[in-house]
Amino acid sequence: MVYVLIITHGCFGKELLRSAELIMGEQQDAKAICLNLGDEVEALRNEVEDIIIKNKSLNKETIIFVDVLGGSPSNVALYMSNKYGTKVITGVNLPMLLELFASRNTDTVEELIDKAFKSGIGGINKI
Repeated sequence: MVYVLIITHGCFGKELLRSAELIMGEQQDAKAICLNLGDEVEALRNEVEDIIIKNKSLNKETIIFVDVLGGSPSNVALYMSNKYGTKVITGVNLPMLLELFASRNTDTVEELIDKAFKSGIGGINKI
């Protein structure tokens, strides 16, 4: 079982999740967390860690998507990756979420990450 956690600057991630659900229907085991101006990064870290610990107790793998490498959301995600082995994908976009949601009940975590990564890149085109 895979839990999808999206962490972004502002509410970009919440809107991505809402858009994915508009297309695919409500998604269980998915959450987006906003980091807004003035929010404490330590509070974000604690919230994310609580989610990961809870998921581990339920035998769920958490995959974290963040907007940009090097920002506070990705720093928190990388901390969790180092501490808990959580998988992290940067540059979250709608195509990668759609692919992951479509495949998460049949594919392994590694397959999901690979498919999401490829779909994310494939969703970027110059026309």
